[in-house]
Amino acid sequence: MKTVHSSIIRSLMLVGALTCGSQALAQTNPEGSVSVSNASTANNGKPLTAPPNLKEEIAEDKLLSRPIFEGKAGISLFTEDTYSGQNTSNKPQNSYAKGYILGNLYATPDLYLSANLRLQSSKGDSTTGNYYFDEGSAFWAELAIRYDSDNYSLVAGHASVNYSLSRDYLAGLWGKSYAKKEYGVDGMMVLGGSYKFDAGEYGNHALSGTAFMVDTSGLSDTYGTSKDPTPLSIGGPANTGKFNNFAIALDGLNIAALPKFRYQIATVRLTTESLYNTATNTQVSTQYLANEQRYVAAGLFNKLNIGGGVKLTPLVEYNRVLNSDGIAGFNKSYYVGSLLFGYKQWSLGLSGSLWDGDWSNQPTGVRKILPSNAYTSDRWNQEQVAIGYSFDNGIKATIAYKKENQYIGTTSQTVGVNLKYDLPFAF
Repeated sequence: MKTVHSSIIRSLMLVGALTCGSQALAQTNPEGSVSVSNASTANNGKPLTAPPNLKEEIAEDKLLSRPIFEGKAGISLFTEDTYSGQNTSNKPQNSYAKGYILGNLYATPDLYLSANLRLQSSKGDSTTGNYYFDEGSAFWAELAIRYDSDNYSLVAGHASVNYSLSRDYLAGLWGKSYAKKEYGVDGMMVLGGSYKFDAGEYGNHALSGTAFMVDTSGLSDTYGTSKDPTPLSIGGPANTGKFNNFAIALDGLNIAALPKFRYQIATVRLTTESLYNTATNTQVSTQYLANEQRYVAAGLFNKLNIGGGVKLTPLVEYNRVLNSDGIAGFNKSYYVGSLLFGYKQWSLGLSGSLWDGDWSNQPTGVRKILPSNAYTSDRWNQEQVAIGYSFDNGIKATIAYKKENQYIGTTSQTVGVNLKYDLPFAF
């Protein structure tokens, strides 16, 4: 696809603002494709009331008593400097911008169109130049219809699968982007729902189930760059063109004995019917293929008061991936933890990740399938620290450091500065 002029991207931003919403509170306080309600499922003897009628509300002038469209928009500017231990002469500095428009367009208080339009400078975070503003690119992180009542919720459309807490809450400037890249289940066409139940002193919980597949429609396109919609022909996990991939998750919070605690236990099955090796331009033999299976157990305490006005949000998560990338016997484990401190307008985030890929035990035939520069060690690790300050005008400034071991005996170190501004709106 040809590169488009920046005016087209600005038009896309306007269209995104006028025609869509996003995951509403599910994205301002992300919870994937399921939310856990604080409300009791009991009706307490009260008579059931009919859902609001849109025509009647317009006629009685009640429609404007609640927002039709609400969400927020934001822009984030990054400058990073990386020192790579693999090549000591390579010290790239890069600057880039990211933005978003997300919100909900309501048909009723429970039924709405949820959308999340993401924008970035054309080079994104892969650039080694300064590209805060240029032609740019845009893509849909979500465009889905959602129904969310007190007792259950439904979702259909282009969205992410409810899997992992760290993809939404991992501390550090690059924490969430790392989690999404490694084990997020994003860019899918989904059909899902959840059932919410109130267990009294044992908390509020939601059991969700989702059928999905890799979205190969125009919604998976990146507008303004050469990337086209994901082709079905390359295959890979969940890229089957059918809803034969499944996810199940149990989420919970508001437990009386642990009022600040939240947890998730989930599993995802991604069917692998074929796989095309784009590095060698060859079709992978089915003898090396298997369905990818993922398991996650995660927990966090939300804003514990540890004294002196300091709040702490600790998170731990374990991810196990079997037959990673659809390759039989190629298994991974991820051990993730973070601490997020908050004091007035200040924040301090610390996070660390350790993951292993069982690379050395793979047969030669399997190693040839994977890109040669993707896995060169059995174990990797990364650590991050970030200090942030929120100004009264809504701007948040962050300075961060990241150390990552990607290659045997070497490390990469990155220093980054970020300025971010969010603007909520409703009408």
